[in-house]
Amino acid sequence: MEHQPFENWILSGESPTASQLAELASHLVFCQHCQFTQEAILGVENLLSSATIESPSPGFTNRFRYLAANRKEEAKRLQSYFFLGGILAATVLVSSGYFTILMLTQSPANLISNLMTNAISLAFEIDELLVALKTWARYVPWPVSLTLGAVISNLVILISSAWLLSVWKVFTRGVKVHE
Repeated sequence: MEHQPFENWILSGESPTASQLAELASHLVFCQHCQFTQEAILGVENLLSSATIESPSPGFTNRFRYLAANRKEEAKRLQSYFFLGGILAATVLVSSGYFTILMLTQSPANLISNLMTNAISLAFEIDELLVALKTWARYVPWPVSLTLGAVISNLVILISSAWLLSVWKVFTRGVKVHE
C-alpha cells in the first residue's frame, strides 16, 4: 500500500484540499500505520499547544553571561598556554637536536677544548672593549657620550617594551581566531 502522499498530507501541517481530505479519510479507514501517524501528530500538537512556557529563575541571564565570559576567558588562557608551551617545546627540541648532533660529530675532549677556547676569546674581547671604552672616554666629550648612551638605552627600553607587550597580549588575550 502506498503511504507517501497520505503521510505528506498528515505531516505537512498545511490544510489539505477537500478532495485530499476525502482520500485521506478513506485511506485512514484501512491503514493502521497512517492512523497511528495522524494520532501521534495530533497528540504532539495538543501537547505543544497546552504547554506553558516557564520563565527562567531570577538572575539566570546574569549567571549565563558571567559563565560565558569565564569560558571565553579560560579558552583564551588555554590558547596562550598552548602557544607558549609550543614555543618552549620547539626550543627544547631544537636545543636537544643541536646537542645530539654536537655529541655525534665531535669528541667530548674536542667540545671542552672549543668551549675553553671560546671562553678565553670572550675574555680577551671584553678586555679589548674596555680598552676601547677608555679610549672613547678620553677623546669624546662627556655630553656626546651621555647623549649617545641615552639614545641607545631608550632604544633598548622601547624594543624590550614592545616585545613584552606583545607577549603579554598573547598571554592574556590569546591569538584571534576567526570563528
